[in-house]
Amino acid sequence: MSGVGNEFQVVTRKKWMARKCLSRRNRHISESDYLNDCPDVNVDSFTTRLERLCGIMSQSDYFMLSMETLQQQLDILKRPLERIVCLGLGPFTRTHQALHQVAFIVCAQRQHKIKEALYYDPVFRDTEKELLERLSGTVLTEDRSGRHEATVPTLYYLPHCPYALMHNLLLCNWTRENLANVFLISNSFEMLTLNRIKGRDADDHITRITDHCTETVLEDDYEQHNVFNDLSLHSFPSDKLPAADDNVFWTCGSPLKVHEDELQTELITEAAMTALSISS
Repeated sequence: MSGVGNEFQVVTRKKWMARKCLSRRNRHISESDYLNDCPDVNVDSFTTRLERLCGIMSQSDYFMLSMETLQQQLDILKRPLERIVCLGLGPFTRTHQALHQVAFIVCAQRQHKIKEALYYDPVFRDTEKELLERLSGTVLTEDRSGRHEATVPTLYYLPHCPYALMHNLLLCNWTRENLANVFLISNSFEMLTLNRIKGRDADDHITRITDHCTETVLEDDYEQHNVFNDLSLHSFPSDKLPAADDNVFWTCGSPLKVHEDELQTELITEAAMTALSISS
């Protein structure tokens, strides 16, 4: 009798997991529909709203501590920040996470008196592009898949972006001179390398650079939850990098296709659902 009961519980568990996977997929579809159907904003009114949020952001503990952390690394380089590159920001007129993130990067641009702030995200609407331009930003028209060279000290802001995008960014700057100019706010390299899918090639540029990188966790004490979670500042001081004649380390790998990781996750999910269906 206990054997029948255990079998019934196992089957129920499998069906529950399959329904959970389908529910997650349906939720993503619903979110996508919402973002597409969300009405456009009035640029003038939204500019006022964003400026108000920037005022709050600039006085927040999270922003001030993040800027202090960044300045400490700039002091090591002994050069001021000259450029910002922001990738994968998201539809900031339609999601509150992206709205607070754009306020953060606008405040960083103003604090460091940076003239060149470049943005790219294929989801930007025309109104979002206009808003960024009003805030002294430039919206790029070309998708470079993360390949933006750091010829001057540059803050790269990639909040919760794909692994491949960060790999390509490092690949594009794979010299001692360029890496020293890279200041990257993104998901923690340490956590990313720990969470890589087992069995995949570990010789990518993130894995290679982790031991030569200064990573400082940006503690998320911001009043809005789930906006700046799991982000770190990464810098690459020259004295931590291998010597220029280390040919093995400085040999460039291949670029990764952006969204490859998400595709891999989808394939694993599909395979898991298929296995559950067969097993049950």
